[in-house]
Amino acid sequence: MGARESMMMRVRAAIAVVLTGVLLGVSGCALRPPGSDGDLVDDWQALTAPKFDVPSVGMCLDSPTKPAWDPTFVRATPIECDRGHTLEVALIGTVEGNAAQGSEPPGIGSDGLRAAYAACDKGANEYLGGDWHTGMFGINVQMPNQATWRGGLRSYVCSIFTLNDAYGKMSFGSAPVKGTLAGSAPNAIRCLEVDGTKDAEGWWDDVNGLTPIDCTRPHEAEFIGTAQVGTAGGPEPAADAIRKTMLDRCWTLGAAYLGLTESEMDARPEFGVAWDGVDDLQWEAGDRNLRCFVLLSPGKKARASIKGIGKKALPI
Repeated sequence: MGARESMMMRVRAAIAVVLTGVLLGVSGCALRPPGSDGDLVDDWQALTAPKFDVPSVGMCLDSPTKPAWDPTFVRATPIECDRGHTLEVALIGTVEGNAAQGSEPPGIGSDGLRAAYAACDKGANEYLGGDWHTGMFGINVQMPNQATWRGGLRSYVCSIFTLNDAYGKMSFGSAPVKGTLAGSAPNAIRCLEVDGTKDAEGWWDDVNGLTPIDCTRPHEAEFIGTAQVGTAGGPEPAADAIRKTMLDRCWTLGAAYLGLTESEMDARPEFGVAWDGVDDLQWEAGDRNLRCFVLLSPGKKARASIKGIGKKALPI
């Protein structure tokens, strides 16, 4: 790995195509009225339309087990948002068009799921008050299971989960997240601690984690923005192509963030860049956004943000 780059593939988008149990239940009944004459044609009540219990926007949900990065949440239950929870509902959408006519709910790689993910992406941004990629968040799209789909349910649930690591490690939320990327944006990604190892040249070899920390405390990384990789609807590029694209784009973002030209940034060996990865599920859902970070060389810790530092000395 080069002296000024470091990348770990992590996932920040969870897609679940099953939603059962408490969240979605189907009910319907048909009863023979008292005193009927036995005529099976005219005395039975018509079947009632199925009714489904769908979570509402703003509801927080919990899973009985500690979530992995790609949870199915098939047993998620409503819980107060100030208690430990795994999801917060940002949008209830509807599968429409040809996708709604299928015999099964939209699956990974389908146009129906990509449309739902795009709507969830927009809904999450509106709910949070800013682009969720710039915050400590991931999004989760849950489709009905087979039984509820066949019963007529076409609603899907778009939820937000929080991260305790900018590389996509999920955490339990303990407060509502609505609006937390607006105004002072308390849940925005800013400064971070680096968990990593050094290579033989003294630069970062593997970066295993980027944990948020207050910018007044010693830190070795800062979030500098997002960049897109690949093309909409196109095949996922090879790893080397992604690496080259993200190195160039993150370097451009890093130089602008620091108040330097790219050549000036290149002349300061204490600076480098890192980015998170694109997962197959994320790619199939249509997300092409990756997060970029500027790194300080191992052992150098800034005690204030380095945004706009230009040619000044590091605040170490």
